[in-house]
Amino acid sequence: MHSSRSRRIVTCIMSFPQPMARSAQAVVSLQSVRTFLSFRCRGLFGAAIMLPAGALALFSEPQLHEAGPVAMALNAAGWMFFLLYVAWRLWATLFIGGRKDRELQTEGPYSVCRNPLYCGSLCYALSTASFLKSFTFAAAVVLVLVVYAVFVIRAEEHSLELRFGEAFRSYSRRTPRLWPRWSAFHTPPLVNVDLKRLKAEGVRLSRAALLPVLLEAVMRLRGGPWWPHWFFLP
Repeated sequence: MHSSRSRRIVTCIMSFPQPMARSAQAVVSLQSVRTFLSFRCRGLFGAAIMLPAGALALFSEPQLHEAGPVAMALNAAGWMFFLLYVAWRLWATLFIGGRKDRELQTEGPYSVCRNPLYCGSLCYALSTASFLKSFTFAAAVVLVLVVYAVFVIRAEEHSLELRFGEAFRSYSRRTPRLWPRWSAFHTPPLVNVDLKRLKAEGVRLSRAALLPVLLEAVMRLRGGPWWPHWFFLP
Protein backbone atom coordinates (compact mmCIF):
# COMPACT_ATOMS: atom_id res chain seq x y z
CA MET A 1 0.00 0.00 0.00
CA HIS A 2 2.83 2.37 0.83
CA SER A 3 4.47 1.56 -2.52
CA SER A 4 1.22 2.27 -4.36
CA ARG A 5 0.86 5.67 -2.61
CA SER A 6 4.46 6.53 -3.51
CA ARG A 7 3.83 5.71 -7.15
CA ARG A 8 0.75 7.95 -7.19
CA ILE A 9 2.75 10.85 -5.69
CA VAL A 10 5.52 10.42 -8.26
CA THR A 11 2.93 10.28 -11.05
CA CYS A 12 1.32 13.49 -9.84
CA ILE A 13 4.67 15.27 -9.63
CA MET A 14 5.66 14.15 -13.14
CA SER A 15 2.35 15.13 -14.67
CA PHE A 16 2.05 18.54 -12.99
CA PRO A 17 4.46 20.53 -15.28
CA GLN A 18 2.94 19.23 -18.50
CA PRO A 19 0.22 21.92 -18.86
CA MET A 20 2.85 24.59 -18.26
CA ALA A 21 5.11 22.99 -20.86
CA ARG A 22 2.27 22.85 -23.37
CA SER A 23 1.42 26.49 -22.59
CA ALA A 24 5.04 27.59 -23.10
CA GLN A 25 5.21 25.61 -26.34
CA ALA A 26 2.01 27.27 -27.55
CA VAL A 27 3.46 30.72 -26.80
CA VAL A 28 6.66 29.91 -28.69
CA SER A 29 4.62 28.53 -31.60
CA LEU A 30 2.48 31.68 -31.69
CA GLN A 31 5.56 33.88 -31.61
CA SER A 32 7.11 31.82 -34.39
CA VAL A 33 3.99 32.22 -36.55
CA ARG A 34 3.98 35.99 -35.97
CA THR A 35 7.67 36.15 -36.81
CA PHE A 36 7.14 34.11 -39.96
CA LEU A 37 4.24 36.27 -41.16
CA SER A 38 6.01 39.57 -40.45
CA PHE A 39 9.13 38.42 -42.26
CA ARG A 40 7.33 36.84 -45.21
CA CYS A 41 5.17 39.94 -45.76
CA ARG A 42 8.06 42.39 -45.68
CA GLY A 43 7.94 42.91 -49.45
CA LEU A 44 4.25 43.75 -49.30
CA PHE A 45 4.90 46.32 -46.56
CA GLY A 46 7.42 48.14 -48.71
CA ALA A 47 5.44 47.89 -51.95
CA ALA A 48 2.20 49.11 -50.35
CA ILE A 49 3.93 52.33 -49.27
CA MET A 50 6.58 53.01 -51.89
CA LEU A 51 4.78 52.15 -55.13
CA PRO A 52 1.99 54.73 -54.63
CA ALA A 53 4.59 57.29 -53.49
CA GLY A 54 6.66 56.58 -56.59
CA ALA A 55 3.62 56.99 -58.85
CA LEU A 56 2.78 60.32 -57.17
CA ALA A 57 6.35 61.50 -57.74
CA LEU A 58 6.42 60.46 -61.41
CA PHE A 59 3.16 62.20 -62.27
CA SER A 60 3.77 65.37 -60.29
CA GLU A 61 5.01 68.68 -61.62
CA PRO A 62 8.85 68.55 -61.59
CA GLN A 63 10.42 70.94 -59.10
CA LEU A 64 13.91 70.85 -60.65
CA HIS A 65 15.21 71.09 -64.19
CA GLU A 66 17.15 67.95 -65.08
CA ALA A 67 19.96 69.96 -66.64
CA GLY A 68 20.40 72.10 -63.51
CA PRO A 69 23.23 71.63 -61.00
CA VAL A 70 20.98 70.45 -58.13
CA ALA A 71 19.34 67.78 -60.30
CA MET A 72 22.75 66.62 -61.54
CA ALA A 73 24.04 66.42 -57.97
CA LEU A 74 21.02 64.32 -56.97
CA ASN A 75 21.61 61.99 -59.92
CA ALA A 76 25.22 61.59 -58.80
CA ALA A 77 23.99 60.84 -55.26
CA GLY A 78 21.59 58.30 -56.73
CA TRP A 79 24.45 56.41 -58.39
CA MET A 80 26.55 56.67 -55.24
CA PHE A 81 23.76 55.12 -53.14
CA PHE A 82 23.29 52.43 -55.79
CA LEU A 83 26.99 51.51 -55.66
CA LEU A 84 26.78 51.35 -51.87
CA TYR A 85 23.79 49.03 -52.25
CA VAL A 86 25.80 46.74 -54.55
CA ALA A 87 28.79 46.77 -52.17
CA TRP A 88 26.68 45.91 -49.10
CA ARG A 89 24.84 43.10 -50.89
CA LEU A 90 27.95 41.47 -52.34
CA TRP A 91 29.92 41.82 -49.11
CA ALA A 92 27.13 40.28 -47.05
CA THR A 93 26.61 37.47 -49.58
CA LEU A 94 30.28 36.49 -49.31
CA PHE A 95 29.78 35.81 -45.59
CA ILE A 96 26.17 34.63 -45.34
CA GLY A 97 25.56 32.82 -48.65
CA GLY A 98 24.33 29.28 -47.94
CA ARG A 99 24.95 29.56 -44.17
CA LYS A 100 22.13 31.82 -42.97
CA ASP A 101 19.96 29.08 -41.47
CA ARG A 102 22.81 26.94 -40.12
CA GLU A 103 25.04 29.27 -38.13
CA LEU A 104 25.06 32.71 -36.54
CA GLN A 105 27.21 34.97 -38.69
CA THR A 106 29.16 37.61 -36.77
CA GLU A 107 32.15 38.29 -39.06
CA GLY A 108 32.85 40.80 -41.80
CA PRO A 109 29.84 43.06 -42.45
CA TYR A 110 27.97 41.29 -39.65
CA SER A 111 30.58 42.51 -37.18
CA VAL A 112 29.75 46.18 -37.83
CA CYS A 113 25.93 45.82 -37.87
CA ARG A 114 23.44 43.01 -37.44
CA ASN A 115 21.55 43.64 -40.69
CA PRO A 116 23.92 44.60 -43.52
CA LEU A 117 21.48 43.35 -46.17
CA TYR A 118 18.89 45.81 -44.92
CA CYS A 119 21.54 48.55 -44.99
CA GLY A 120 21.96 47.72 -48.66
CA SER A 121 18.21 47.84 -49.24
CA LEU A 122 18.07 51.27 -47.54
CA CYS A 123 20.79 52.52 -49.89
CA TYR A 124 18.75 51.27 -52.84
CA ALA A 125 15.66 53.15 -51.59
CA LEU A 126 17.73 56.31 -51.10
CA SER A 127 19.10 55.88 -54.62
CA THR A 128 15.55 55.77 -55.98
CA ALA A 129 14.56 58.84 -53.95
CA SER A 130 17.57 60.74 -55.32
CA PHE A 131 16.68 59.96 -58.93
CA LEU A 132 13.00 60.85 -58.37
CA LYS A 133 13.99 64.10 -56.64
CA SER A 134 10.87 63.88 -54.52
CA PHE A 135 10.40 64.76 -50.86
CA THR A 136 7.18 62.74 -50.97
CA PHE A 137 9.06 59.59 -51.94
CA ALA A 138 11.80 60.36 -49.40
CA ALA A 139 9.12 60.56 -46.69
CA ALA A 140 7.81 57.18 -47.87
CA VAL A 141 11.34 55.74 -47.51
CA VAL A 142 11.48 57.00 -43.91
CA LEU A 143 8.06 55.44 -43.20
CA VAL A 144 9.14 52.09 -44.66
CA LEU A 145 12.33 52.24 -42.59
CA VAL A 146 10.24 52.71 -39.44
CA VAL A 147 7.92 49.82 -40.39
CA TYR A 148 10.89 47.53 -41.08
CA ALA A 149 12.69 48.52 -37.88
CA VAL A 150 9.60 48.02 -35.69
CA PHE A 151 8.12 44.92 -37.31
CA VAL A 152 10.22 43.16 -39.95
CA ILE A 153 13.75 43.38 -38.53
CA ARG A 154 12.54 42.68 -34.99
CA ALA A 155 10.61 39.68 -36.26
CA GLU A 156 13.66 38.27 -38.03
CA GLU A 157 15.87 38.89 -35.01
CA HIS A 158 13.30 37.23 -32.77
CA SER A 159 13.54 34.16 -35.01
CA LEU A 160 17.33 34.22 -34.70
CA GLU A 161 17.05 34.51 -30.92
CA LEU A 162 14.76 31.46 -30.81
CA ARG A 163 17.27 29.54 -32.92
CA PHE A 164 20.59 30.62 -31.37
CA GLY A 165 19.58 31.72 -27.86
CA GLU A 166 22.22 33.39 -25.70
CA ALA A 167 24.73 33.49 -28.56
CA PHE A 168 22.46 35.86 -30.48
CA ARG A 169 21.61 37.92 -27.39
CA SER A 170 25.31 38.43 -26.69
CA TYR A 171 25.91 39.34 -30.33
CA SER A 172 23.04 41.87 -30.33
CA ARG A 173 24.37 43.54 -27.18
CA ARG A 174 27.72 44.32 -28.80
CA THR A 175 26.61 44.98 -32.40
CA PRO A 176 24.26 47.78 -33.56
CA ARG A 177 21.13 46.86 -35.48
CA LEU A 178 21.56 49.07 -38.58
CA TRP A 179 23.98 51.96 -38.16
CA PRO A 180 27.48 50.47 -38.72
CA ARG A 181 30.07 50.64 -35.96
CA TRP A 182 33.26 50.41 -38.01
CA SER A 183 35.51 50.23 -34.96
CA ALA A 184 34.02 46.79 -34.21
CA PHE A 185 35.01 45.35 -37.59
CA HIS A 186 36.74 41.97 -37.57
CA THR A 187 37.02 39.24 -40.14
CA PRO A 188 38.69 35.82 -40.47
CA PRO A 189 41.72 35.55 -42.78
CA LEU A 190 39.87 33.10 -45.04
CA VAL A 191 36.19 32.96 -46.03
CA ASN A 192 34.45 30.03 -47.71
CA VAL A 193 32.38 31.49 -50.55
CA ASP A 194 29.31 29.83 -52.03
CA LEU A 195 29.87 30.63 -55.72
CA LYS A 196 26.35 29.59 -56.68
CA ARG A 197 24.83 32.06 -54.20
CA LEU A 198 27.28 34.76 -55.26
CA LYS A 199 26.36 34.25 -58.92
CA ALA A 200 22.64 34.43 -58.08
CA GLU A 201 23.23 37.68 -56.19
CA GLY A 202 25.17 39.09 -59.16
CA VAL A 203 22.23 38.32 -61.45
CA ARG A 204 19.85 39.97 -58.97
CA LEU A 205 22.02 43.09 -58.80
CA SER A 206 22.28 43.33 -62.58
CA ARG A 207 18.48 43.40 -62.72
CA ALA A 208 18.36 45.98 -59.94
CA ALA A 209 20.65 48.21 -62.02
CA LEU A 210 17.86 48.61 -64.57
CA LEU A 211 15.87 50.80 -62.16
CA PRO A 212 18.35 53.72 -61.81
CA VAL A 213 19.00 53.65 -65.57
CA LEU A 214 15.27 53.70 -66.28
CA LEU A 215 14.59 56.40 -63.69
CA GLU A 216 17.26 58.74 -65.01
CA ALA A 217 15.80 58.40 -68.52
CA VAL A 218 12.19 58.78 -67.36
CA MET A 219 12.97 61.86 -65.28
CA ARG A 220 14.32 63.57 -68.40
CA LEU A 221 11.14 62.69 -70.28
CA ARG A 222 9.04 63.89 -67.32
CA GLY A 223 10.05 67.49 -68.01
CA GLY A 224 8.31 67.47 -71.40
CA PRO A 225 5.00 69.32 -71.82
CA TRP A 226 3.29 66.14 -73.07
CA TRP A 227 4.04 64.24 -69.84
CA PRO A 228 0.93 63.97 -67.58
CA HIS A 229 1.41 66.17 -64.51
CA TRP A 230 -1.61 65.23 -62.42
CA PHE A 231 -0.28 66.27 -59.02
CA PHE A 232 1.70 69.07 -57.43
CA LEU A 233 3.81 67.47 -54.73
CA PRO A 234 7.38 68.31 -53.67
